[in-house]
Amino acid sequence: MHRSQPTRPHCAVGAGGVRTLRGAFTLVELLVVLAVIAILAALSLGGLSKLGASSDRSQALSNMRQIGTGITLFAADNDGKLPGPLWPGQMAQFDPTRSGRLVRELAPYLGIPTPAAPRVEPLFVPPAYRKTVSTSFLDSARTFVVNMSVRDADHTLVPWGNLATSPASQPLKLAAIPAQAWGCSDADALHPHVVGKSWAANTPPKPVHTPKRLAWFFNGSVAPVDDTALALP
Repeated sequence: MHRSQPTRPHCAVGAGGVRTLRGAFTLVELLVVLAVIAILAALSLGGLSKLGASSDRSQALSNMRQIGTGITLFAADNDGKLPGPLWPGQMAQFDPTRSGRLVRELAPYLGIPTPAAPRVEPLFVPPAYRKTVSTSFLDSARTFVVNMSVRDADHTLVPWGNLATSPASQPLKLAAIPAQAWGCSDADALHPHVVGKSWAANTPPKPVHTPKRLAWFFNGSVAPVDDTALALP
């Protein structure tokens, strides 16, 4: 009885007498595999980038809420008045000798100890901001901008007072400011309240939480906003 022999892969003799399997990958197939791997890697990196941006935004929201709580506590301790007078562009550097900065005014309410020498306070630097500018830039950077022009009926209010005017105007009571108005937000060179200012170069070139910015409102809420909302007083 004739028995069939098991099928074996067909082989071919190549140059130099080396036997190669016909089932091996061709150059085209290898290139296709590499292309697929590259695409998957790109998709993975894109996903990680979005995840990182979402994490940065969540942390920035948390930081801004803490700052907002500090503002409320300050007002409760100071006859309802907001901290100030302030500079329009707010720095994260805590210098005990410098007035006009939220970081100094709110430090006691946020558990921030007074430093012996100027230092950048992490709470006042959004994580995405750190990824946009160099560490050395943070000493002079404006991380937030405060709203110096709030419309109320037929007149304009300057909630925080303003050290940039002469003489400096004084801060108002929190209860006197329309609750729906924004009080402070991320700063960047394209911000409607930053464009044209002498300190615009001390901000990132575009929103760090693009396409929107994060803002704290006088009602205590924090939310992402666009240019239209920030352009309105």
